[in-house]
Amino acid sequence: MKQFFALFVLALLSCTALQAQEKEKGFPPMFSEQNGYITDMCLLYHGRYNAAVTYDKECMKSYVYYTDKKGKKEFLYDGFLILEIVSSNGSSFENSEKNANQKEWQWLMNRQFEEGYGISAINDILEDLSKENIKPERKRKVVISIPMPYYSDNVWGEVNGEKLVMNNDDHRIKAAKWYINEAEKRFKEKNYKHIELAGFYWVFEKNIDAGNVMPVVSTYLDSKDYYFYWIPYFWSKGAKEWKEWGFDMAYYQPNYFFVKSTKRGVPPTRIDEACDFARTNGLAMEFEFDGNMLKDTLYQTKFKHYVDHFTKNGVFDNVPVAYYEGGGYWNKIAISNDPNIIPLYRNLSEIIIKRQKKADKMWKKNQKNR
Repeated sequence: MKQFFALFVLALLSCTALQAQEKEKGFPPMFSEQNGYITDMCLLYHGRYNAAVTYDKECMKSYVYYTDKKGKKEFLYDGFLILEIVSSNGSSFENSEKNANQKEWQWLMNRQFEEGYGISAINDILEDLSKENIKPERKRKVVISIPMPYYSDNVWGEVNGEKLVMNNDDHRIKAAKWYINEAEKRFKEKNYKHIELAGFYWVFEKNIDAGNVMPVVSTYLDSKDYYFYWIPYFWSKGAKEWKEWGFDMAYYQPNYFFVKSTKRGVPPTRIDEACDFARTNGLAMEFEFDGNMLKDTLYQTKFKHYVDHFTKNGVFDNVPVAYYEGGGYWNKIAISNDPNIIPLYRNLSEIIIKRQKKADKMWKKNQKNR
């Protein structure tokens, strides 16, 4: 009986210790080497021609800086995730339906490195600002999405004379490495002065058939000193095990904004639930909105809910944040004259600016300690 009791107590203590360990895991730090020192990363769906904006230089100004009521320019996002899910012919970069081949992957890369748009526009804007003696403390960071090498019987393309078929994990890995190498080469050739390539992003938001691929890709990126990022959706398969798949940083999607009817059992506390999951499993958070808030007050309220619940959970104070903005709608919100939209835009901008200044102080401190 005593032996049984002792075993019971030991099991109870082990369980309690495990629970405490899970709670202690917490959110990742807001500004650290873990995610390449990116505090606020904006998702830019730069590829398709039917997007809400073109991501040209004029458009991208609203992503790089905010102009306050006195005309002062303050820097916003310090990271930009360049991604796309649909190609020019309608094939997909993220799933098995009409899965894109090498030709479409090449098309995407051409779009992402197009002169005067996206990445190039960000660098050009920063160059213009530098001539006004307005310079960020840190270079802006770019993260490039790797199209999903989805398992299929399709011939994807050819690398070094070898025909790659996507029903072979080695071939899928070679396709991913090809894209990484080509993107790295393009980035270096551009010789951007004000931005740097921080790493790469895995576009598929759940792990269903890439368990043998992602860790190898991760090791390859690590050998090149690049970070590996992921943004799984709410209750995505594999989200808890994100570190096991080789990611350096993962952001968690609440997916609250997109459900129109709260009668479907998705109240604002969904955001709290997402924060709890992220906190327990060591993920950062994603802030979500899109163009619906320009025309529907329900979505404006949802936007406010994100701000309120992120604030309540300490996300804005201490946690890296990725911003899903629907593909060009941060710009649309920034230039809106709608009296309902203006304060929402200003409020989030001021939050980001405050976070950036905090990150700048941390950066200066790190530099002094080196």
